[in-house]
Amino acid sequence: MQRLSIRLAAGSGPTFGVDDLACAAATHLGFWYDEGLDVTWMPVRGGIAAIQSVMDGTVDASYGGLGPVIKYRSEGHPARIIVSMARALAQNLVAQAPIKSTAQLRNTSWAIDGVGALSHHMARLIVRSLNIPEAEVDWRVAGPPPERIAALLDGSVDAALLRVEEAIALSLDATNSLHTLLGFAELKRLVPTQPHGVLATRQEYVDSHPQHLARLAKGMILASRALHDDFTAFRATYRQYVKVSVPEEQIRGIWEQERDANGFAVNGELSHAHWQSQLDLFYALHADLPRVNFEQLIDTRFVKQALDKVGVRQAPDQPA
Repeated sequence: MQRLSIRLAAGSGPTFGVDDLACAAATHLGFWYDEGLDVTWMPVRGGIAAIQSVMDGTVDASYGGLGPVIKYRSEGHPARIIVSMARALAQNLVAQAPIKSTAQLRNTSWAIDGVGALSHHMARLIVRSLNIPEAEVDWRVAGPPPERIAALLDGSVDAALLRVEEAIALSLDATNSLHTLLGFAELKRLVPTQPHGVLATRQEYVDSHPQHLARLAKGMILASRALHDDFTAFRATYRQYVKVSVPEEQIRGIWEQERDANGFAVNGELSHAHWQSQLDLFYALHADLPRVNFEQLIDTRFVKQALDKVGVRQAPDQPA
């Protein structure tokens, strides 16, 4: 097999969280290597920077939140999604101690990664589901998770979405009074269709490098299945890439939660029903943008090729 190389922008920056673990597993567990694909990572700050680096040709593809990719496509850029790396967000809403209920989230400040970033996208959906006008929320651009945590700890913001492992670590630290206001399961009930990470590229690369993308998509699906099926694979990847240390039983709890909620995209999650909901939610928040449809945004051929080889799993993301 001829080895191929691809440059991939990492929207999570230099670290990985549980939300990004399928990308980490595709590398750490050798799925991309076994497909004959050599990945060179370029850390960037957030999904907006990730898709921008694809559009300007700095990298060949990227992973990051789906929101910036939809936005770029809506604005006429030739952005294309080729596979999902998750089906939801493994995050908790962490708040200052005086905030005991969601009713108290009115007229509060929230730390976000950036305007339009994944943390902002999900936060807007939460607020919408709680029937809180966005005018009553003060969005504070703080940056990646370490900066959002710092803002919570110094009291300069009232709330923030954090990766589930970060929320657990904060809850185990007696030196602060922060608490998890809404956990993973509560957020899933509140916002059933959640934004998540995707691998995206530009149309020119789709046309000129189909074999690279076929290998990329297949490796991602195999990595997602390994994480879903095997706690040992999950733990090994977590220990290697996630910098937040939590007790062993908490790592297993995170895995069980993700598995039971069908958070891993074992079929690549390009199903029409899921993405129609994603597009409806996105444009409800961005009514000023021209709407694109499923076919304009997503190229399904690489996931279809992968599933022809590895089979379709019975799961919520199986193709219709």
